[in-house]
Amino acid sequence: MNIRRMRLAAPGALLALGVAVMGGCGVADAVHDAASSTPATPEDKLLDALPDFSTGPFHFTVKGGTQPMTGVLDAAKKSYRIDVSQKDPDLGFTLTMKFLVVREKSWIKVDFKGTEGLTGFPELPKKWLLVDPAKVEDTEDAPLTYDDETDPGEAGAVLRAIVDVKETGTGTYEGTTDLTKQGEAGIVEDSTLKALGDKAKAVPFEATVDAEGRLTRTVVKIPAAGKAKAARYEVVYDEYGSAASPAEPAAAEQQKAPKAAYEMLNA
Repeated sequence: MNIRRMRLAAPGALLALGVAVMGGCGVADAVHDAASSTPATPEDKLLDALPDFSTGPFHFTVKGGTQPMTGVLDAAKKSYRIDVSQKDPDLGFTLTMKFLVVREKSWIKVDFKGTEGLTGFPELPKKWLLVDPAKVEDTEDAPLTYDDETDPGEAGAVLRAIVDVKETGTGTYEGTTDLTKQGEAGIVEDSTLKALGDKAKAVPFEATVDAEGRLTRTVVKIPAAGKAKAARYEVVYDEYGSAASPAEPAAAEQQKAPKAAYEMLNA
């Protein structure tokens, strides 16, 4: 959630700006009119479908990749909630962590299941634990601050690296994307990316957009490579405008994080 991304200005906009600076207002207007009358390409439609600060609260689900998760984001209110659940492959217990950020405040909630017969787990309160981010050594692993994120599933990393795409129906798209340009999105592990080799430069993807032009689903179909099996990276955005905006827990439902919570976050 602490990865900032920005879209470059369209070439037509830069050209119009350059003409205006030289004083040719009439020419600039003509360039603008011509650009605005050009039909949007499938790639343009998908990039425009990405959520932004005006989107309002929405629910998201990420399946596959380096960190599956679910939650709600409200960029306008600088707030989000992320739920992450992970099962230990060796010991069999499941760790569930919930992160809640509302402007400058951060909370976590931690739960362990399947720990029968195991020892060494921290004893933590069941309430939301108010965290001081300054006491956490790596906030990338524990997202505790809002950093202008609008696209929690990193669908933009897929759509900005489109190699080719076509519109297959009303609001449905198919194409290929270059995973070598995924940056820190975590769509595939580095080892898988290396094993894919040149195949990573044109991996199949699908996307859907709703009637309001908002992205609802993006799926990357990752082929098998080396020891890695074929996999899917799926991002779903839904409940646009109807998802409850993340809010500060009631006083009775929260307390300050104890020392054990920081020891776990910094382990």
